[in-house]
Amino acid sequence: MNTNPLSALTDEALRKRYQILETDSGLQISESRVMLFDVMEAHDAGDSIYQIAQTFNLTPLQVQTAVDYIETHRVALEPEFVKAIQAREAREAYYRKQNEAVWARIAQAPMTPERAAVYALLDKYRETTVDETNAAHSQ
Repeated sequence: MNTNPLSALTDEALRKRYQILETDSGLQISESRVMLFDVMEAHDAGDSIYQIAQTFNLTPLQVQTAVDYIETHRVALEPEFVKAIQAREAREAYYRKQNEAVWARIAQAPMTPERAAVYALLDKYRETTVDETNAAHSQ
């Protein structure tokens, strides 16, 4: 156990450094662009604090601050969480539909030598990625 009083002050200062902020787009972890509901979803799925920190490029203390907030306010957050998931799914569906139109236009565009070269590189990359993945799983 650390009995250094300066260390205790530093720990307390670090704990106060991160907060949950209410923004126009929803609850957000301070010093990041990560939404509280993203951490909530990962935590509820069983991810550890360190896995969540790595996934969202956060410090473990930021994640712990979010988890503490979630545990304290879970009853109020649950209905908002359901709404946030529905809004995210609607947004994803909208942008997928937009992408379909863009890809349809790209497919109708004439094949240029530059595009052919890019597609060849993509195919080569996909083959090596699949080969590496298969090799890793076979061991």
